[in-house]
Amino acid sequence: MRSAMLMPAIVAMCGVQAQQIDGYRYWFDDDASTVVTTSVSATDELILGADWPTGNMAPGFHFVSYQVRDTDGIWSVPQTRHFTRGNHALTGYRFWVNDNVSAITTGTLGPNMEVELNSLIDPGNLPRDFNTVTIQFRDADSAWSVPMTRNFVKNTGEVNGYAYWIDDDIANSYTSTIGPDDVVDLIADLPISLPTGAHLFTIRFSGTNGTWSVPLTTSFDSFVDVPELPGTSELLLFPNPVNDMLGVRLSTTEAKQLDLHLLDAQGRVIRSLSAWSVSGTDHRNWDISDLVAGSYLLRISDGTGVVNLPFVKP
Repeated sequence: MRSAMLMPAIVAMCGVQAQQIDGYRYWFDDDASTVVTTSVSATDELILGADWPTGNMAPGFHFVSYQVRDTDGIWSVPQTRHFTRGNHALTGYRFWVNDNVSAITTGTLGPNMEVELNSLIDPGNLPRDFNTVTIQFRDADSAWSVPMTRNFVKNTGEVNGYAYWIDDDIANSYTSTIGPDDVVDLIADLPISLPTGAHLFTIRFSGTNGTWSVPLTTSFDSFVDVPELPGTSELLLFPNPVNDMLGVRLSTTEAKQLDLHLLDAQGRVIRSLSAWSVSGTDHRNWDISDLVAGSYLLRISDGTGVVNLPFVKP
């Protein structure tokens, strides 16, 4: 293929993993049945050329999803990027900041080159807050790709705190301090006795200069009572939909041994999770980043009862 994708941003990928990268897989236009998996020699950085097979695709807009695998056999969170199927090499790009199209910056580009926006954007008088950058790529026919817009924050400094709230109740948000390399165990911090049903969870992080990040919102499910599992209550499935780590928190009136399985949309067991010995209030997380997109069930049983909790992997 000769530069069939007008998107050099996917030409180079660097995977930051606990282990080295030893493989990757990709599929086009959400058709996971056509996934292509390739093994590579273990490496800290994987550089992929823009030569993925798109020759049979119709001209126009498409998207590609990809994952990298570490030497423990764990797949990364899927990444999805849009691209344009054309017949000519890339020749240039243009970008603008904060929707100010009167201040467009243009440049030339080869088919296997990258555009380093971090070095090209002039911070100048940009607000020390949220900003946007929009970029397009041009082919040899002078056709421009779909504009792609991303958020960024100027001069936040190191992360030093966070705040979260439930169901848009910002007035009762919870705040705490955090170091730049710390991890927040959110499912352990969520309030007890939330009403049964779906809820929204929103979090943002603060920098040392007082700037807040863009708020990130996800949903999760709460079950006050679980009749199928007597003695079990205050069950949370967090988040839902879930991309990588599926979390469960629950309370029991006595010690229980729980067995957990993942089921597909047809009710077939596709994975057995580790047994869970729980007494009182406890929580666990499982990595499901390698699951393909779809609807699933988390089955929890204690020897006397069974409950199936639906969740979605986008």
